[in-house]
Amino acid sequence: MTGHDRRGDGDNAPLFLVDGKPASVPLRDLPAVARKLVAHFADNVAPCSLRPGESLRGDVTEVTVRCLRIAIHLLDSGELPSDAELADLRSSAAQWARAGFRLEYMLRIYHEGIRLGWELVTDRAREGDVSSVADASRLWMALLEKVTVAATTGFVAELDAIRRERDVAAQELVAALLSGQDAAAVAQRSGLVLADTYTVLAVSLTRHPDERNPHVRPEVARRTLRRVETELEAICEGRHLAMLGPEGGTVLLPESPSTEAIEEFRQRIETVAGVSVTIALVHAPVREVPTAAKQAHELLDLVRRLGRAVGAYGMQDLALEYQLTRPGPARRHLARVLDPLDESPELVETLETHIAHDLSRQLTAKTLHVHANTVDYRLKRVAQLTGFDPTRPSGLRQLQAALIARRLELESSEQG
Repeated sequence: MTGHDRRGDGDNAPLFLVDGKPASVPLRDLPAVARKLVAHFADNVAPCSLRPGESLRGDVTEVTVRCLRIAIHLLDSGELPSDAELADLRSSAAQWARAGFRLEYMLRIYHEGIRLGWELVTDRAREGDVSSVADASRLWMALLEKVTVAATTGFVAELDAIRRERDVAAQELVAALLSGQDAAAVAQRSGLVLADTYTVLAVSLTRHPDERNPHVRPEVARRTLRRVETELEAICEGRHLAMLGPEGGTVLLPESPSTEAIEEFRQRIETVAGVSVTIALVHAPVREVPTAAKQAHELLDLVRRLGRAVGAYGMQDLALEYQLTRPGPARRHLARVLDPLDESPELVETLETHIAHDLSRQLTAKTLHVHANTVDYRLKRVAQLTGFDPTRPSGLRQLQAALIARRLELESSEQG
């Protein structure tokens, strides 16, 4: 006789029997079984979250009783709970998500509870109960699946809602910070924490190679941006503020992380996104964030205009270049230093290549496909024509500044 044959003639007869009694008997003392299960959860599953006296422990007890009732009905009737009957579990899971409970702990509580419940049911099993236990186990596994799906659905949906709320609040706060509005009032209203100082990052993302295909470009751009946002969340644990698009944007990090930390941050973003990432950064107190953001993006633009390599740049890396972006007589004077080289473009190329390779004759010669002696000759000609010797520190500084000023003056004239 199978477990399904044991219902008998009465409509209310239990479907599954173990040792001649309803399989649900060990679960029917709801208060005692619930206490035993919750104590196990507190000791072995979520000890930090279910300390005595905490409200969450009471919530877990209530959910445990609810699950026991579902299990008893399953064993007595063979009926799995409907979606409507699982609504309370979804609601409880949502409340736990809102309270900051970890999904890992919640799932372990459900799985441990169902496992321990099954042990209570089958401890009395005898040889003649094999068929009944086998039939019940299939339903028990189906119950585990339903409970897991219901709880996870409720938990994740609430996390999504929380994330959307935070995103809206964070966008409002970052907009207030960047525009110089009353950020403290916005932070207080939204429940976000306002730092005393921020590191303002101007971020540039190059296009992903897959974006060359116009049919998939929007999808690739969205995917790249989502990866960046996800990694930012992981790195900063939600403490950052960002206003980003497919090509980059602005990120505010609380306090003042070191340059090394910012470079590590940049490399992680670059690895995850699969595109080149360049960052310019400026540290500032809250009231100076708008000015700092403007400076950071000016630095980032300067990196692009000067053709610098990808990396993380601060004002200390580009102070001279940044100052030279301000047009005026001094910049025009510096740009004219190189006028004598107009008829000899190979001299300008040699000077730029020599500086780019940290004054290495061999690397310069190799890059230009000339002999090292040719490099020496050309640098000597630069000194003769301009009056500044590129092999001496004083002359090199002037020539570096002149190259930058010349490029910036040329860009200004083209834009004008």
